[in-house]
Amino acid sequence: MSKVKIARVRIKAKALKKPKRAYADVLRSLSKVLKINRDVTSPLWFSGEPEREHWGDWPIRVTIWNIFKGSGGDHFYNDLRLLCFQSDLILLQEALLSHRSMEELSLDGFQGVHGASYERADKLRDGVMSLARMRPHVTPKRILCKYPEPVLKTPKAALVTQYSVGHGKTLTVVNLHATLIRTIKRAQEELEHLIERLPMAEGPMIFAGDFNTFTPRYFRAVAETLERTLGLRYVKIPDDPRRPVDHLDQIFVRGMDVHSIEIDTRIHSSDHFPIRAIIKILPD
Repeated sequence: MSKVKIARVRIKAKALKKPKRAYADVLRSLSKVLKINRDVTSPLWFSGEPEREHWGDWPIRVTIWNIFKGSGGDHFYNDLRLLCFQSDLILLQEALLSHRSMEELSLDGFQGVHGASYERADKLRDGVMSLARMRPHVTPKRILCKYPEPVLKTPKAALVTQYSVGHGKTLTVVNLHATLIRTIKRAQEELEHLIERLPMAEGPMIFAGDFNTFTPRYFRAVAETLERTLGLRYVKIPDDPRRPVDHLDQIFVRGMDVHSIEIDTRIHSSDHFPIRAIIKILPD
């Protein structure tokens, strides 16, 4: 009896819309930044105790997530606990915190570092936050983006943390929330401004966060700049369910092998889906 060949049919998944921001939350947030302190004297906050002093020779579970200022309430905290349980390194953007709430976000076994973009009149700080099961081996660095948002003049920032990974190597992690409203030229200038201020580092690197690359042209400009200046490669997400306009969050790496990467569509407590990846530092 002859075998019957069955043709494989590839079904393209429909692009998935990200959860929307409630207009009331957006307006409430905007009303709080009419008067801000852009010159924060001590821009770094620390909390928590990490479970390790350096990475071993095992894959690192990384999560990147814009948390929309934690406005998801209890759902947000539950989602963050789940992601922490499944991660070794978590890079958060739009982390609006008091020092007390930062303690709550730094779960057991993690050290949190928050780099402030600005401080509001109510003393809450908006910025980027990196949580890791390992302690940075040098003092982290917060770098303000070159251009603030055009209307309210709120700055954005990057946070640089560096970790010992054995064999004399240092893993450099850049957690960025890029300016939203800017030209492509300014997007490139913003990255070059940031790169000029990075600590000298030739080893493995993770450069990730919310790049606000809402068109293919913006993305190409960002990717080409990072490849040309730092030798970073973009990590493509297979079967990415996001619409092209929602491809704001990205991860670039150097000297690392990516075992897997995905968009976590279970999470709906922010208007961004988290990116989860498992990566390993390449041997010499």
